[in-house]
This record gives sequence, C-alpha cells and structure tokens, in this order.
Amino acid sequence: MTERPIKILFAGGGTGGHLFSGIAVAERLRENRPQAEILFVGTPFGLEKDIVPGAGFPLRTIEATPLKGSGPAARLRSLVRLPKAYRQSKQILREFRPDVVVGIGGYASGPMTLAAHFSKIPTAIIEQNSIPGFTNRKLARFADRIFIAFAKAREFFDPAKTRLTGNPTRRFPAPEERGPGERFCLFVLGGSQGAHALNEAMIQAAPTLAERAKRLHIVHQTGSQDETAVAAAYRAAGLSAEVFSFSQQLGPYYAKADLMLCRAGAGTITELQNLGLPAILVPYPFAADDHQRYNAEEMVAAGAAEMILNRELQGARVAERLAFYLDHPEALEKMRRAARGLAKPEAAQEVLAECLELAARPATVR
Repeated sequence: MTERPIKILFAGGGTGGHLFSGIAVAERLRENRPQAEILFVGTPFGLEKDIVPGAGFPLRTIEATPLKGSGPAARLRSLVRLPKAYRQSKQILREFRPDVVVGIGGYASGPMTLAAHFSKIPTAIIEQNSIPGFTNRKLARFADRIFIAFAKAREFFDPAKTRLTGNPTRRFPAPEERGPGERFCLFVLGGSQGAHALNEAMIQAAPTLAERAKRLHIVHQTGSQDETAVAAAYRAAGLSAEVFSFSQQLGPYYAKADLMLCRAGAGTITELQNLGLPAILVPYPFAADDHQRYNAEEMVAAGAAEMILNRELQGARVAERLAFYLDHPEALEKMRRAARGLAKPEAAQEVLAECLELAARPATVR
C-alpha cells in the first residue's frame, strides 16, 4: 500500500518577515520530500498574494484582519469577522487535511492555528522577533511547538514547548570577495515595502556622498512611492546606483554588499547574521511593542551592527557613518565576524525536523 504524501499547511503572512520564514521551511520540505503537499493560507490583501505564488506554492485566503494596532471601529469589524475566518479555516482543513499546521505570524495565523488545534491537528508557531507578536502570544497555549529566533523570547513561552532554532531564512549566495579598485557597496533596504525615513535620509545624504562617488556604489530598495525621487537624487549627485521598488531576489544584492543600511525586522536580522553582513540598523519605531529596537540591540551588543534611532536619522549622520566605514575596513571585518557568531543557518532544517515529528501524530479533523 502506497503511503500518502505528508501535508503541511503554513498560516499567516502580511509582511515579508512572516512569509519568508514559512517559505524557507516549505522549500526545505520540498527538497527533502518532493512528494509532500504544501499549502499557504493568508489574507487577500497581504503581500502573500504575490510572494507565495511567486515562490511556487499554492495560496488560499481567509477574511482575517488585525485586532491590535487598529482603531476601535476597525477592531470591532475584525472581531465581527473572526467567526467567519474561523469557519473558513475549518473548511480549508477539511479539504486539505494537513498533518501539521504551522503559524508564521500575521492575521491569518490566529484563526487557522486555533481551528487546527480544536480539530486535533498538531500545531506549531514560528516567532521571528525578540518580543513576540500579539497573535503568537495568544496562540502559544494552543501550540504543540514554539520556535523562537531570539533567546529573549523564551520569557514569554512555556519552556517545555519552546525551541531556540533561529529564524528560518532563504538561502543566499555568500558575499563576494572585493577585488582591488572595486567600489564600496552600500545596500539600503527598508523591508519588503521600503522605508520612507531611509529614503529621505539618503536623498539628504546624496550631495555629501558625491565627494566619494568614485569609491561608492549604492543598491537601494525604496518601495514604490519614493523610487523616482531617490533615483533622481543619486543621478543629480553623480552617484553610481541601482534603485528599484521591490525584489524577491535579494541574493545578488546581498552578495555584493559591504555594508547595509536597513530596518531591523527579524528576517533582515537573520539574513545579516547568516551572511556576516555589517549593518547600520534603523528600527521601525511603530513596530508592535518596539520589537525592532530589541532585535537591533542584540546585534549591537554582539558588535555586529550599530543602531541609529529613527528620530535621530538624518542625511548628515548617514553620510558621516558611511565615510567612517569607507575609511575603516577593519571595523567592518570585526562586525562581520560578530554577525556570523550569531548565525543559525540551519534553522529551517531544525524547524522542519520538529514539524515532521509532529506530523507523525495521527490527525482527525472533526
């Protein structure tokens, strides 16, 4: 009798940080067990609608919206929608019949993970940040496994169920060796949707950076709103630059980078660690529970990055720090070694191994 292929459902999304951790585990599953069936469940309006199909995985959606961080009227609408999202989740479970459900954070994670728990399907959640998000804090009591990326997150979860695996991340090529005479490469990355504050700071810094134009190349993911303005500022300053609104294929840009100027989302932090990339981190100040600042502080404490708070971000300061690193390659090398010391490059494989153990349990959907 032929054994049916294993089925794993990944629930959540909304941001690249949530999605890419689930995609990393799904890709390892596809490599290890080509016959496995994989399904992502998100919302119709999150980044998952483009990113998940782009990564080659099927996506279904439920009508889940945020409960935290929205106004009273929006919160009330979200509460009213919850029963429908839960019913939609139960229907998807009956049709797909997964062996395990993995919540990756985001609005869709809550209803689907709860539906799986009460359907007696093994569940796991991935918490990418040092301060757990609202959804994962509420789901933790229902999860069979909790995977964390930062040791600080242990404080919030049952230690018997919690595993410090690191944050699952995509595979990227190692940074390129810099040849003599090659330009120093700064990679500006504001996250999957760009960051207006970083864009503004670089526009302000461009005239000053023109003094070092012969030594500098800039790669900049801007998001859609500021792409034209940023590109124009670099052109006016005579700077060599590649400017684009968004790309799912960041590997080639990471490979050429000497220094990052970026936000401190969990996915970005993990990639910096795994690739040994020095960084100037500018935490997003409105992230839930200020978790990006806590993420950044772990890097700073290890000597792997420096931090500039968003309220202190100015073009003059960016230009000054970039000039420092251009003239002090030894400081960059020290940061590279520190970043690699924090890396957990096998996180996706470790999470997958635990999920496969959970999937071996019998699951009966009610």
